[in-house]
Amino acid sequence: MEQPAVKFALDTVVREAYRDNFSRHLLGVARYLQSETMNALQQRCGHKHLRLAFAPYITLLGQHGKRSTELADLLGISRQACNQAVNQIEAAGYLERAPDPSDRRAKQLMLTALGLQLRKDGIRVVTSLDEQLTHIAGQSAIDDTRKTLLKIHRGLQLGATEQADLSGPDAPLGALLPPLSDYVVKRLMALTREKGHPGLKLSFGQVLTLIGPTGGRIQQIARLQDVSKQAISVIASELEQLGYLYREADPVDARQVVLQFTARGLDLIADSVTSVDELEAEFALLAGGAAVARMCGTLRALYAALQLEREVFEQSSPTDIRQLAQQIWRQLGAKDSRALARLLLSAASN
Repeated sequence: MEQPAVKFALDTVVREAYRDNFSRHLLGVARYLQSETMNALQQRCGHKHLRLAFAPYITLLGQHGKRSTELADLLGISRQACNQAVNQIEAAGYLERAPDPSDRRAKQLMLTALGLQLRKDGIRVVTSLDEQLTHIAGQSAIDDTRKTLLKIHRGLQLGATEQADLSGPDAPLGALLPPLSDYVVKRLMALTREKGHPGLKLSFGQVLTLIGPTGGRIQQIARLQDVSKQAISVIASELEQLGYLYREADPVDARQVVLQFTARGLDLIADSVTSVDELEAEFALLAGGAAVARMCGTLRALYAALQLEREVFEQSSPTDIRQLAQQIWRQLGAKDSRALARLLLSAASN
């Protein structure tokens, strides 16, 4: 009689640690900043052809440009993958290939006038988002977090801090968190694979991290990750084949299914929690344990205040008006949200 109770308690502890840990907070805040930045640049600054994948390339090119081989090395990707991305960014009008002044046989990647404007707009947007985060957590906490993030960036030799306007004491969190979040995802994947999960892929995180206590719904996951339902369904099928997930009928909507963890899936969660602890210890070696603890506290406060992933871990009605209002406010901003409210009131009175 005691064994099931012990297992239940262990599962509860693991689930809570999976829900509430520094990597989830870091990744959640980073994803929020990226989403808000992209929305502002596309909708308010007129960069309609911008894609999120362009960001690290445009950031690293800076004012003086780089060769594609140098850019690939900084990003840690193959030259072929780098050239494919560069071709897309060039087609969008943000960069061009120019003669290299130090070697006439070589080409150098340079930002166009549009690319320079995009970079300028991006810095302005992420700086504005910093003000929002400062309002939530306080200036001293944000400054302290920025300082710790810079230490971690330099310790890991992440390329973004090479740029002068991104590496100083006033570097916006919107510039520091996204590249670190990419590293966190890859490092956690490597650590968890070593614990007996060799089939894991980076894409699996899009699904695994958004399965809450009542399971995960493909439509909801797709919306939160800003990808198609088909893409999430493919990943879910792969996870089923590996034995981590199973599907059951949605008790709320018979037309939908709910993704649930299998016993092997719960083992994966337990191992991933251990990996998070190991990664936090690695960061402590780079920036100091006390500093990393303070940074984790600030990220946790931001994650909670922004109500990130709240719908995943708290049961709520699909038509929760407050939740919908919060999502609209975050996506549209204060001015456009008020304009929408006026339109709704006008429509209701007609």
